[in-house]
Amino acid sequence: MSYESLAIKPLELLDLLRGYPFLEHFALALFYEKDGIVTRLGASSAMCGVMARSLVCSDRCEAAYQKAVTLALDRNRPMVFSCRAGLLNFAVPYRPREEFRYCFVGGGVRNGDVDIFLAEKLAKSDGIDGFALLERLEALPVATTQQIKDAAAEVRRLLVALDGDGIQSRLLERSIDRFGIIRGILAQVDCSGDPEELTSLLSETLGILFDIQRAAVGLGSGQGKDVQLIGLLGMSTRLGRLDRQRLGALFAETVKEPVLVPERELGELFPSVVAERALCLPISAGDEVLGLLALFDAELGDRDSLMVGMVLDRIAARLVQSRREESYRLESSLADKFMSVLSTISSTENRRDLYLSILETAADLLQASSGSLMLIDESGRNLRIESVMGMNLQLARSMSARVGRGIAGKVAESGEPLLVKDIEQDGRVRIPNRSRFKTKSFVSIPLRVNGEVIGVLNLSDKRDGGVFSEDDLELLATVARHACVVLERTECSEKAALLEELTVTDPLTGLFNRRFLEQRLEEEISRGERQQLSLTVMLADLDNFKVYNELCGHAAGDVVLKKTARLLKGSARQMDIVTRFSGGKFCVILPGTSRKESLCVAERIRREVERAGFTHEENLPLGRLTISIGIATAPENGTGVDALLGCADVALQRAKVSGRNRVVHFSSPVSGDARTVSAARAPHPDASA
Repeated sequence: MSYESLAIKPLELLDLLRGYPFLEHFALALFYEKDGIVTRLGASSAMCGVMARSLVCSDRCEAAYQKAVTLALDRNRPMVFSCRAGLLNFAVPYRPREEFRYCFVGGGVRNGDVDIFLAEKLAKSDGIDGFALLERLEALPVATTQQIKDAAAEVRRLLVALDGDGIQSRLLERSIDRFGIIRGILAQVDCSGDPEELTSLLSETLGILFDIQRAAVGLGSGQGKDVQLIGLLGMSTRLGRLDRQRLGALFAETVKEPVLVPERELGELFPSVVAERALCLPISAGDEVLGLLALFDAELGDRDSLMVGMVLDRIAARLVQSRREESYRLESSLADKFMSVLSTISSTENRRDLYLSILETAADLLQASSGSLMLIDESGRNLRIESVMGMNLQLARSMSARVGRGIAGKVAESGEPLLVKDIEQDGRVRIPNRSRFKTKSFVSIPLRVNGEVIGVLNLSDKRDGGVFSEDDLELLATVARHACVVLERTECSEKAALLEELTVTDPLTGLFNRRFLEQRLEEEISRGERQQLSLTVMLADLDNFKVYNELCGHAAGDVVLKKTARLLKGSARQMDIVTRFSGGKFCVILPGTSRKESLCVAERIRREVERAGFTHEENLPLGRLTISIGIATAPENGTGVDALLGCADVALQRAKVSGRNRVVHFSSPVSGDARTVSAARAPHPDASA
């Protein structure tokens, strides 16, 4: 017959006895004798941990317990005995059937007086601190020999009185009470998502409810990662790591069932633990083993094993739920951050700023502290650095890179991204890490516009010192795709802006042309009418410019036009609009400007041109190159584009006739000289003089 064939397990009786108040100060253990060999069940190998609950006992006490158990079983009556430390114990035999010989042992108490001489002897023989030993002894519960005998007799009476039905009734009552407690514990598990809180709750449950003396728990921080072993009861806090592969192999055949690990195999799983055996219970959710609970030199009855399993299953479910919640939170946070990144990139208009924005936002998203954005030059052979992080830009630009050479060059040539976790170990690279990089991991990804690789984005040095992952590469690829769309859009916008600028800009001077002038003048006239504001137009013409061209050539004339354009822009106000009208003639729109104010602006322009100095101007009739200016103001000189320009041109001709190098305002009303205004729109004989 085997232990399992008994309807009532002696270990369950041991748990039942621990619930009686008169035994609360005793440490209890159960021994089993067969063929003259005494074995302890559900206890550690060191009697001090279970019997005396102190450090005063050692393995040498074992013989005293075995002798007392054997004697009690042979005589079939309770016995009182003492261990080598002088502590009082009792042994009560229990023989449910002839072939089963068990003995319940209680102890860990002392009589009223501490034997100082015995304590001193023990301290010397065991090499321990005598004062510490006395403190331990004095802290133990006190009982007389008669009280020990009475406790043993009461245990004997209970074992005899509790027949099968009575024991089952008490065990059922106890189980119902425990299930009620377990129900409350499960509710607390559901309210906690922190692994530390869960392990603390598990520790209290094992110690208080199931009287477990030594236990450890191992929980993985994520799928595929090793399990960190943490001591819960009677052990050091950190016990090292358990390989995920070993954990899976431990429960490979019985995923949901406890596994008993013998002493010879403990070293592989728990190298720092000294024990005879470990009962390992899986912490699993579905087919995934998240971790384990290890009970050292302890046994659980069927009911207790079921209840502990319930707690572990609920902890596993809560951990999975917490991880899902954390994953969802991170994904949501990442999504918000990603949308912010895309918004930042999309809102950047200047191409140089865009390059920097792409690099900075990508680095922020992947928590990188160093990086660069490199572009292939016009020759298609070299890479130039446009933006950089973690290094001076000027120094970075002095470093050359060739397409097809080096890490970035090969990425640019192949068009394939590169993720390296260790630059010195990766067979694709395998080069010594450079001193300017803090870590050996980096990621490099090509940038494509219109299907062609235009550059490479490189990131390195994770802020936490970690390595880049496949998830990082995928995220960076998504950023790069969007960034390239923005780059393509920016390129198209710049080309469109350039074309538009060419249609409204004079290619020689860079000023707006006559087409833009007429469009903008019409808009300003309408705005002036709505807001009842004055508007002034100035026509400025270089004096004797035609003669200058004939004497010095058109190349020199172009230089004069460019310089005059700069003088006009520099002398005009920020709100004024300077345009090239034709030949050596320019037009300036002065929004919201009265006649008096416009005369000041015009005079300033005239003086700047007069004293500017031009090459070979001494050959001109007046010995220098000057400018004449005609002014017209709306609404008094007209309210249409043609009318205003006509009046300004008439005023310009008057300035020319009056001797040039002067400013003239058109003062005659439009209605009073309609023929003159109309004639002014035709080319004047002295239009370019």
